[in-house]
Amino acid sequence: MSRNREFARQVESAVNGVSGRVRHYADEATDAGHDLLDRTRRVTGKFARRNNGNAQRLRYMAEDFADEATYQYRRLRKQVRRNPGLTLGIAAAAIGSFLLIRHVLRDDD
Repeated sequence: MSRNREFARQVESAVNGVSGRVRHYADEATDAGHDLLDRTRRVTGKFARRNNGNAQRLRYMAEDFADEATYQYRRLRKQVRRNPGLTLGIAAAAIGSFLLIRHVLRDDD
């Protein structure tokens, strides 16, 4: 029974460590997203001053893009908080798929 408890503690510790790293990376992504949003607003402000119909559409598209990025970030962050194990599995599958594709594409045979 004590082995099971120790194993459960180790798994919980590993999941907590990974979820902490995911939160850290998500925070870094947030900072990058905020920087991108600020730059987008500056650029769209320049286009808006021109009073051009195309510039207005471009401005709306840029704002929609920034809003979608913010929404996806918040959605991902909520998923990590609710299901850290599932998130870890998804991340591992994505990394594994990337490595497999890279191996297949670099294979000279």
